[in-house]
Amino acid sequence: NKLQLLPHFQDINESIPAIEYVKVDGVWEQNRNTTEAERVVELVKMLQNEQPNASVGVVTFNYPQQQLIEQLLQETVEQGEVGWKKSFFVKNIENVQGDERDIIIFSVGYAPDARGRFRAQFGTLNARGGENRLNVAVTRARQKVYVVTSIWPDQLQVEMAVHSGPKLLKSYLAYALNVSSGTYRPR
Repeated sequence: NKLQLLPHFQDINESIPAIEYVKVDGVWEQNRNTTEAERVVELVKMLQNEQPNASVGVVTFNYPQQQLIEQLLQETVEQGEVGWKKSFFVKNIENVQGDERDIIIFSVGYAPDARGRFRAQFGTLNARGGENRLNVAVTRARQKVYVVTSIWPDQLQVEMAVHSGPKLLKSYLAYALNVSSGTYRPR
């Protein structure tokens, strides 16, 4: 634990943070979060207009959320609002290893249910090795990450989690929020 990397001088002095925390008020139903998926589609459309040369990828925590986002994007393609680029992808943390893009939109998905209860059921992230999947998912961007989420880091009560995946998710969300708000200071 003694290796220290020097940050790239230009990157560390950028006024625009490399991570943007996008909080929405989604609901977790049937292993999907429609509000988040809709926000992801809005971001994809915005990025195609504002940064047409940037490669973009979307990463989700599970297959149902991936399918929902793909379905909504397909509808926007059919309506002529957005076009599929060859470099664009929508994948979940199970199958994103090896793929990099300039910009990654990370859809957390997990949220309170319709009754307002939040359950710490994170699928494969709860399993042994889940932290490796999380590491792969959050390291796919070359330039910027948009974390689209319906939860704040302190909503995650993961202290009793058997494996480290949920704890690292909470830490990553706190880090992303700090970077996004400009309060993170590299050491």
